[in-house]
Amino acid sequence: MNQFVSMTKLIIVLSEHALQSAWVEREVVAAREKEDREQRPVLFPLRLDDAVMSTTKAWAADVRRRWHIGDFTQWKSHDAYQQTFERLQQDLKKSR
Repeated sequence: MNQFVSMTKLIIVLSEHALQSAWVEREVVAAREKEDREQRPVLFPLRLDDAVMSTTKAWAADVRRRWHIGDFTQWKSHDAYQQTFERLQQDLKKSR
């Protein structure tokens, strides 16, 4: 049994390496299915680089279309990080 079934929220960190992972793809697909079934937000994607914005992988293109992707590409900048982190916190709270 997939452990994801019991999760209520999934924060997934997307990067060039994560896009190559079959496990990441399976978790994103499972989260999408759970959202459709339960009609509530489950997946909260973040990105550390721009790979998800340019890849041709179908599941990643679906992520771009369906979800806001938190942009943590400038994580070294305190202000940029803080702004993106606050948005993530708001999204997580709204999904309760």
